[in-house]
Amino acid sequence: MSCSASLSTLTRRTRCTAKATFLKRSFAALALGLGLWGSLLPGASASEPTDGALLTDGTYLYGKAAEPGEIGTTYIVMTVREGQATGAFYQPSSSFDCFHGQVTNTALNATIINSYDQTAYDHAVALAPSTVASQAGGAPSGLAGFYALNTLSDLDYEILATCQAVVAQ
Repeated sequence: MSCSASLSTLTRRTRCTAKATFLKRSFAALALGLGLWGSLLPGASASEPTDGALLTDGTYLYGKAAEPGEIGTTYIVMTVREGQATGAFYQPSSSFDCFHGQVTNTALNATIINSYDQTAYDHAVALAPSTVASQAGGAPSGLAGFYALNTLSDLDYEILATCQAVVAQ
């Protein structure tokens, strides 16, 4: 149901308020699930931008599960170009929220755009240290708490393309 549906004004307002409350609680639950509630505060940033991002240019898929497509699991699909990231947080068979931001030496600092009401939230995801000695002497190579997944699905590419268009506006 859309908040602009042809319902009586009182009924529409009540349902829209309930929907907005549900969405805010859902977003808060997602943030708690990611373990990053403190980074949602306005102005929160893990660090200052650096000249060179430690995640190289490319397209990435990360998941809270080691396998893609698990219902109820949070995934991040993004493209990184010259330290700038554009992408989405999503759960399969659910909605997704686009983001844009910077990759610093310690975190992905993102502004998430709520897909329902278009409000923006700052969010930081720490970079995970590399366990491979040959990778830049142990420099961060992924996102803390997420598995790096190698294969993007057609849906991942569609979500990514949608978010690139949203961010470009």
